[in-house]
Amino acid sequence: MSDAFADVAKMKNIKEAIKAHEGQLVELTLENGRKREKNKIGRLTEVYPSLFIVEYQDFGSQADAINNSYVESYTYSDILTEKTLIRYLSPEEQAEIENK
Repeated sequence: MSDAFADVAKMKNIKEAIKAHEGQLVELTLENGRKREKNKIGRLTEVYPSLFIVEYQDFGSQADAINNSYVESYTYSDILTEKTLIRYLSPEEQAEIENK
């Protein structure tokens, strides 16, 4: 029974941390199958009670390519179970990325 209370406390801490970083850039490491990971950097745009939304900018590789943005949603349980890892970027890292 104590494990359930620990998980509830962890989930509350995860939600509070994500809410505190709303509007900032974050790096997400996603499990992409067997021993494969995918890193993505996006802006934490919206935070809801059961999920949060990250907006990504997809820049084309060609100079005249169209730049697209897309959003993806994640649940707090993704973070709790470590299926998805989240790293909050420092202000210096955010400024460096935004100036590119």
